[in-house]
Amino acid sequence: MTPTPAPSPAPAASGSGDRFAIQCEVLRLSIRPIGPVLLAQYLLNCGVAALFAWQVSLARALVWIALITGVTVMRGFFPQRLPEPFTPATLREAQRTHTLRTAVWELAHGLAGVLLFDPTRADLQLLLGLIVMGMTLSSAFSVSFYTPATQLAITLLLAPIIVVGLWLGAPVMAAVAVIGIGLTAMMWKLVAERSRQLEENIGLRLNEHRLREQALAGLRASEQAQAERLRFFSAANHDLRQPVMAIGLQAEVLRQQLDSGAGIEAVQRTVGSLARAQQALEGLTNQLLEIGRIEAAVDPLRPSSVALAPLLHELARQAGEGRVLVRCPPDALAWSDAVSLRRVLANLVDNAVKFTPRGRVLLAVRERSRDTGRAWRVEVRDSGIGIAAEAQQRVFDDFEQIGNVERNLQRGHGLGLAIVRRLAAHLGIEVTLRSAPGRGSVFGFELPAAPEGAVAAPSPSVPDNDRADADAASPLRPGLAVLVVEDNAVVADSLTALLRQWEVEPRVYASAAEALALADLQALDAALCDIRLPGTLDGIALAERLQRQKPSLTIALISADINEATQRLAAERGWHALRKPVQPQELQRMLLRAQQQQQQQQQLPQQQRAHG
Repeated sequence: MTPTPAPSPAPAASGSGDRFAIQCEVLRLSIRPIGPVLLAQYLLNCGVAALFAWQVSLARALVWIALITGVTVMRGFFPQRLPEPFTPATLREAQRTHTLRTAVWELAHGLAGVLLFDPTRADLQLLLGLIVMGMTLSSAFSVSFYTPATQLAITLLLAPIIVVGLWLGAPVMAAVAVIGIGLTAMMWKLVAERSRQLEENIGLRLNEHRLREQALAGLRASEQAQAERLRFFSAANHDLRQPVMAIGLQAEVLRQQLDSGAGIEAVQRTVGSLARAQQALEGLTNQLLEIGRIEAAVDPLRPSSVALAPLLHELARQAGEGRVLVRCPPDALAWSDAVSLRRVLANLVDNAVKFTPRGRVLLAVRERSRDTGRAWRVEVRDSGIGIAAEAQQRVFDDFEQIGNVERNLQRGHGLGLAIVRRLAAHLGIEVTLRSAPGRGSVFGFELPAAPEGAVAAPSPSVPDNDRADADAASPLRPGLAVLVVEDNAVVADSLTALLRQWEVEPRVYASAAEALALADLQALDAALCDIRLPGTLDGIALAERLQRQKPSLTIALISADINEATQRLAAERGWHALRKPVQPQELQRMLLRAQQQQQQQQQLPQQQRAHG
């Protein structure tokens, strides 16, 4: 599992998303209910109206308090409703509505500067001016947190008393009006600063909330990954123990059969069971290793033009018995990593053949047009048992098999499609599935077409079974000298026993230094070099020295973790690369080629003498 780096705290309004969220929160705070404050403001306004009704005019005071009652009812009983969820367009509309409502509210209060103004009494003018300025200070902290709305409200609240005071007021009132102008500018600045601090606090709170959510999400993802890892290893442990147990039991049966002198047929059946258990164990370990390599991204992608028709025909031939048909345009060239693509298709074909007891599998390719250019749609269609809709996502999980709850290893381990899922993600493609119980399945994906004029790269190498069978039919010459450099005593003993059974003469050493010091290199016909050896020289370094000292020597590198880099190196140097556990047939083919090479070298001087 690839860890996700923890995000660093960002400033409150560093991005458009943060800014949008802050503006939404400011608007929500601005329209929240303020019932007790609203009631207290209304009672104070009633007191002001009563005072000026007594001192100035009952009619004008009643008009003003009627306006105050109307806007108070509007604000208290008909609050603004906000859209949920917010969008940029609905936010702007809600801000305009809030600004308009706030302006109406404060304009009603500001009209006191006109309706309650007495041009004949300077003391009442001064009192009214002080009351309106007090309303301004109150409004700056209660009417809204949205800066444009608050600044407009302050202007509409002070503008009437300032204009009337300068026009009709006494000198002292004119001075108060001038002070009101300064107060307006000061309040604008104060409101802007307060709003900035509020937005910063909201931004910090949102950032803290986001970090907390990310931490919780990371914790949940970690717990889920841990659970998945435990499930993976539990299933791997279960499936690994089955062939190991079978090998142990069959080995004991074979020992007892040999002790009791059992017939050859019984012994052969036991040996066959041992071989099947070994094959199951090797298949599972290879799949587990492949999953590990994919998740570790050990093998980098090398996109190139891939000819689809030869690749699909080769996979169909490998499936054997005419089970797989191919329908592909001969000029289909895709742009992808050839090795990974072949592994995806091989697993899909193997899965289709395995779960199609009757009928055939079709590999179909057709061209598609996309906005980004041409593409090839590749599908693997089968007429097998099919997959129910509720299980279609699950089949890509590790160790998941539909219709195999008993975990019959003859039907695989449930890792093929899990490997496909990982490889597809590595390649950047999406594998789709259409299926229904009893009607077969269709797995498909799209590949971008290769650029115009591109030439198909060589297809990934695959084992040639026909050539293998032909090689295996040739006998090994007794007395073939083979160097075996292997530090694992059990493996060395097993190789030695098999080579002696073939009447080959093994020369066994535990380290490269020991082999170079003691072995008669000129008398050797082939060398088997384990890559991981004790000491300063590993198997690759040993192979290089052996090749320098005897260029005609057939050399094979042996390791459990043969990767593509090692295979390329071996191909460049003319070596063989055998992955542990080495199959006897592979080893025999390698020795046969060494024998053929030796015979050709022996015949060369004779031919030269004959021509001379």
